[in-house]
Amino acid sequence: MSSRDPSASPLPPNERRRSSNASDAPGKDGLDKVELSDLDASPPRLPVEQDLMQLARLGELRSVQRLFDSGRYTAKSTDEQGITALHWAAINGHHALCHLLIQSGADVNARGGDAQATPVLWASKRCHLQVVALLLANGADPLMKDDQGYNLLHSATLDGNVFQLVLLLHQPDISVDVRDSQGHTSLMWAAYKGFGACVDVLLRWGADVHAADDMGFTALHWALVRGNYLCIQKLVEYGSDRFARSKPANDIPEGDTPAMTASRMKSERQWRKALLDSGFDEAGNPMPFPVPLVNDRRWFYNRFFFLWPFALGGLQLYMLAHLPVYFGIPAVLIVGYALQFSVQKLLRWAPGDMKHMHKTPFLAGIFAGSLFWVGVRWLLDILPWTYTTNFFLNLAFAICFGLCTYFYALTMTADPGFIPKSSSRGQTKRTIDDLIDNIAFDEAHFCTI
Repeated sequence: MSSRDPSASPLPPNERRRSSNASDAPGKDGLDKVELSDLDASPPRLPVEQDLMQLARLGELRSVQRLFDSGRYTAKSTDEQGITALHWAAINGHHALCHLLIQSGADVNARGGDAQATPVLWASKRCHLQVVALLLANGADPLMKDDQGYNLLHSATLDGNVFQLVLLLHQPDISVDVRDSQGHTSLMWAAYKGFGACVDVLLRWGADVHAADDMGFTALHWALVRGNYLCIQKLVEYGSDRFARSKPANDIPEGDTPAMTASRMKSERQWRKALLDSGFDEAGNPMPFPVPLVNDRRWFYNRFFFLWPFALGGLQLYMLAHLPVYFGIPAVLIVGYALQFSVQKLLRWAPGDMKHMHKTPFLAGIFAGSLFWVGVRWLLDILPWTYTTNFFLNLAFAICFGLCTYFYALTMTADPGFIPKSSSRGQTKRTIDDLIDNIAFDEAHFCTI
């Protein structure tokens, strides 16, 4: 991050452009005159089978082993930029070759390339989780920084790979709030990049929302620079200071508040929406809960949204039964939409895990409400007039209705099959390691929520 606009993430070490000296242009006489001093003094390129770096790039394990056996190279051999074979094997995801190089004595913390980065930083740039885990298990230092001041956690955050973040956060030596050379934490980088999933993981891991960089900007300031609503809302939800000021600058002698940053960066709409959805007014002040005498909001939301379809469904059925069809159907749709829209506004005061309607008992209440009104209608209007003439049909209906109610209640109270999260970080790390070993550390086998 620069004085105002954060810099882009660094290029992978092998993608940095290298300047080269062009030869002299042809003279006007059409002859290409080249002085001896202009000739490239570098040695000719080796055949692939004799070039350790090329073989490491290609993952040629047996050929690399033959070079080591010949004594021409060792696992610590480097090129003119200090790049080792382990660097090339790591960035290209050659897990078996990395294992061979480590067993042969390669330095897992060797610096090389323009960025002076270690092999694990190279592997991180391409999100090779197996290689990253292998290097960390064999002593790679995750806190070593490249020439731009980024360590392994910063690098993973810049790439937005949630699974790599989870892997690194389970390492014992990495603090979630470790800073780069300008005082930026991973949370600030994730917020600036607009990586909502990364912001969520870091916040749940305990990242400090009040941390400020060398200029006094918090993660909330940087989220407003990007303007990503999810990042802004999450930071507000987790208690970011809505009035924090940055350090004074020439153009802003009193410092920048989040509201001022939103105004300058044209992200006022996302800022206001995040505040409203988190229970604050547009100035950032808490709004009082509209329902009096409610101490436990979770208790209230669970019961209110479960029972709401009972009232809404009853009203709509009454309107359909007593209004002309050409007026009743549009009226039911309009009234239902208006009431539902109004009730959804209550969600801005809801706990963080109940901010959306599908995360409340509303959908379960729709079935329960429908079941309730069917039972009421049968009991009050159908059974009294038909129990003598259609006894067995009523008995069959009563049995089916009772069984439906019973099994619905059973599914509502039974364990749906959630696997509880382990309270032991060590156990979770072992699970992650097992998944990585089986190339199964992905959204299909591991939940980051």
